[in-house]
Amino acid sequence: MPSRMAERVSLALRVCACVLLGLAVFMLVPLPQLRGAQIDLALAVTSLEPDALAGLLVVATPLGTAFRGDFVLCAAALYLIDWCVGRACTPSRMR
Repeated sequence: MPSRMAERVSLALRVCACVLLGLAVFMLVPLPQLRGAQIDLALAVTSLEPDALAGLLVVATPLGTAFRGDFVLCAAALYLIDWCVGRACTPSRMR
């Protein structure tokens, strides 16, 4: 039963990481019609991030958008935690 719970946690972590990467790509799209939505989404996600990562590695692009390095770092951390959960729940004979 614990492995089933770990699988669910692992899946949730992967989904959250994919959403963060998708948002990082969405922030690179330079459409003026979407600018308000991009800012609102960035503020909402930034409020959920740890304070140490919020706004870290945000780089302006020549198109007037921003590469959100903090979103990518959070996604990488979620993928790392997902991998650790998977390794911890894998029986040692299968490693």
